[in-house]
Amino acid sequence: MDMDLVVIFTFISTIVLIITGGVVLFPISRKLAYFLEQATRDRADRLAGGVREALPGPAANDRLLQTLSELQDQVGQIAERQAFTEQLLERRRDDPDREADRHEG
Repeated sequence: MDMDLVVIFTFISTIVLIITGGVVLFPISRKLAYFLEQATRDRADRLAGGVREALPGPAANDRLLQTLSELQDQVGQIAERQAFTEQLLERRRDDPDREADRHEG
């Protein structure tokens, strides 16, 4: 009969501990969740503010457009030079006698 009392006592103690733990830990866990949520929101707001500060303003956009325009001009000049060089090389390939005369003379 003693064994039955031990089992019953263990069962009742376990149930009481579970209920007490839930009652005690539930408000603590809610408060912890609230603090974590606030900390996460504050950090997100700080990061968002940093992103807004990092975005370029109108002056930076104008400089960027000017730099792109300069690069476009430079690429155009390089394309013209390349076309001119290709024409010279093509003439040399098309007229091998002229190249031979140049080396002999």
